[in-house]
Amino acid sequence: MSLVSAPRDDWESIEATLIGRSIDFCSTLDPHEVPSQSTTPDSMASTRPAFGLRIPEDDRRAAAAAAAAAVGDPMELFQSRLQAASIISLACLLVFYGRAMFLDVPMISLMRSVSLVICVGCLGMLASPGVLSTRKLRRIELLLFGPLCAFVVFFQIAFLIRAIEAGDVPQQIAVFYSGTLGLAVIMLAYGMLMPHGWKRTALMMIPPVTAPTVAMFVVWCVAPKITEVIDAMRLVEIGLALIVTGIVATYGTYASTSLRCKSHPTDHVGQYRLKQELGRGGMGNVFLAEHKLLKRPCAIKVIRTTHGADPSALRRFEREVRSTARLSHWNTIEIFDYGHTDDGTFFYVMEYLRGSSLSDLVEKFGPMPPARAIHFLSQTCWALQEAHNLGLIHRDLKPANIFAAKRGGVYDVTKLFDFGLVLQRNESNNFHDPHAETPFAGSPLYMSPEQAAGQKLDGRTDIYSLGGVGYFLLTGRPPFERKSTWRLMLAHAKDELLPPSHWNSEIPKDLESVLLRCLSKDSEQRFNTPSEMAQSLAGCHDAGRWRYENAAEWWKRHAVEIDPTLLQG
Repeated sequence: MSLVSAPRDDWESIEATLIGRSIDFCSTLDPHEVPSQSTTPDSMASTRPAFGLRIPEDDRRAAAAAAAAAVGDPMELFQSRLQAASIISLACLLVFYGRAMFLDVPMISLMRSVSLVICVGCLGMLASPGVLSTRKLRRIELLLFGPLCAFVVFFQIAFLIRAIEAGDVPQQIAVFYSGTLGLAVIMLAYGMLMPHGWKRTALMMIPPVTAPTVAMFVVWCVAPKITEVIDAMRLVEIGLALIVTGIVATYGTYASTSLRCKSHPTDHVGQYRLKQELGRGGMGNVFLAEHKLLKRPCAIKVIRTTHGADPSALRRFEREVRSTARLSHWNTIEIFDYGHTDDGTFFYVMEYLRGSSLSDLVEKFGPMPPARAIHFLSQTCWALQEAHNLGLIHRDLKPANIFAAKRGGVYDVTKLFDFGLVLQRNESNNFHDPHAETPFAGSPLYMSPEQAAGQKLDGRTDIYSLGGVGYFLLTGRPPFERKSTWRLMLAHAKDELLPPSHWNSEIPKDLESVLLRCLSKDSEQRFNTPSEMAQSLAGCHDAGRWRYENAAEWWKRHAVEIDPTLLQG
């Protein structure tokens, strides 16, 4: 069943689903862009000359395969740290379990047995061959540390109640402080062992810091006499101590990251000297760099140190390297090199582009003439066709991911980049995302209805997005604009689209017809392939009228507002 023919009940289900998933996106929209789950497009513009370097296709594919192996190291580190934490926890629990068999009541022995089983289970899962996925590792992390904190609190409550019933004041004080000490040890162990950024560490410190207050409240409900021994002053004292412990653990994570940065030079990556930061994305930074021996400028994308141990970021990085390195079309950005430094910083080297993204061009200079829009769309179609032929769906086509570059003295050379959300076709001829952490991903402003609904995708989802790009180039606005992300995605699926000529009456009917077909809500009504779309664009009246002479004249008038060096050479 296609989305366009879905009955009302199905639409209500889809709407409820999207409302529930709206937390994955920002609740408000920028006039021209919505943050996607991909990286923020990395600016390639700069004020330096650029040179190209082409490597053989076999070498490019070999580089991609080696990059995949290199990226796996930090995930192995994460898994090995979890194994170490499980072994340490298991050793401690075995000691307490032996004591519980002789001294404790059956309920306490049962709880310690449960904690022991959980710890053994985590160790068993971590001992499986190969590196586990990001989602599994994080679940194991929560399964290991979460119950440990919960059991410490449970034991603190149980022993406090027993001490109160026995009237043993020293024992009450001892249990109160020993339970807090156990939480502090867990907090420090987490900060030392888990290779995360300081923000995640700080977030994980919140439950153990608040746990003693919750425990005291539970004990007070059962035995109000506890306030005669554990007064407010002691509770504040313990609370402050745990807050300080949390700060120490968080600062330890931050300090270890900073020390690693200082212990290695930051002005170069491998054989490349960093010269200038070009842009920042959600996953890493892009720098203008120069090869130390060849003295040729290039662009280097680097995983930020704070993300260096984040398995999901590294998987995304790996996928972008592998996908882009397989492509050789001249309208797709080229990958030259890859690797990781001794301190674990991952990077890949790509051609350095001078010019501007299509989103910046439209925002600065307004809608494009039809001939120029056809020029960019046609070149993008052929770059996209190669990707589809190799079984890749881009999934994040938008004006910010298409670049108008100057290459070899020629202006307005289209370059397609950011393949971090690409889908691959498997042996069953189905497209899948083996590392997906959400049912859908992409930029909601240009997302197809089926992509927004988390349904099965094929290459026609890119056709829809590219049609949205054309709509933006001709009108200066995306196809739909709404106040919230989930309403925007519902608009793609349900709302009637205003034709581009509603905003710009000078748009030719033949070009408008091509774009409206791309933006059909029923994928069966769209072009089947990018090459089919390119052929239809070639049949438009304005096709071929934007020549390289026109591009050179345009840049001669406007380059000073973007990059004056574009007029050189």
